[in-house]
Amino acid sequence: MSEILQWLLVYAAVLWCVLRLMQKYASPSMWQWQARVSYFFETRNASWSRRLGRALRPAVAIPQGCQSHCSSCRSCA
Repeated sequence: MSEILQWLLVYAAVLWCVLRLMQKYASPSMWQWQARVSYFFETRNASWSRRLGRALRPAVAIPQGCQSHCSSCRSCA
């Protein structure tokens, strides 16, 4: 395997790990960043760009705890 390919593989793995850590520990700022990147790609004319933007679109935040009104613990009723 060539040295350049090895470096690219290592950089890709490190980038993936950093993104996963950011999602876990800095989720609001990561969500905003992901929304900006998604919007950037979705507003382009190329079909591949729009598909990539839709794939990168962040999920809508789901409330947790008593804000979700799940009524499973009956404490918020």
